[in-house]
Amino acid sequence: MNRTVRRRVFLVATFLLLAAAYLSPLADWGEHRSFAAHMAQHLLIGDLAALTLVLSGIGRLPRVVLVVALPIWVVDLALWHVPAIYEAALHHVLMHEVQHAALWVSGILLWSAILTGVLTIGARLAVLVGMMISGLAISSVFLWWPRVLYSTYTHAHHLAGMSGLTDQRVGGGLMLLEGMLVGLAAAGWLIVQLLREDVPAAREGASPSL
Repeated sequence: MNRTVRRRVFLVATFLLLAAAYLSPLADWGEHRSFAAHMAQHLLIGDLAALTLVLSGIGRLPRVVLVVALPIWVVDLALWHVPAIYEAALHHVLMHEVQHAALWVSGILLWSAILTGVLTIGARLAVLVGMMISGLAISSVFLWWPRVLYSTYTHAHHLAGMSGLTDQRVGGGLMLLEGMLVGLAAAGWLIVQLLREDVPAAREGASPSL
């Protein structure tokens, strides 16, 4: 696949993911009925659409920005899930759009740090591991917290007859599963890149000096 075709494919994928997030029932369900639906919407926007946009080859960001991409992403993700802030975003349209934009931008920064060649392979792997550990920690809160964290969903008419707590745990499970699958795929790709870098170096070291 040449660069132009690849760019178009991933840009179309980005558009489709954002369309699914905003035009499917997930948007309405997430605002009124289901934390799990809202989590799925956030994963489409802040992780998958950000990933495909970076894969389209949008260009390299400055190294100074990418070095701090992981802490920006972690703080952003954690902050928007603080109950008071999360509830405020649900009930104020502008704040809700700011939430989605912040998740998308921080996701773009994170995936740019991992997938573009600005940082070393070792640094990119470290960012990826940090992302997976942070995602595991935050998703574990939703999986194991003993009560519903967000009042909007406490007495909502949940999907498939789930209780509010079950819905919250499904959302945490979605976050964990998606994060692990995408993270492992990215780790595999980075390891392949590392091995490709090592092969020429090994050949050069093995060649006899003149």
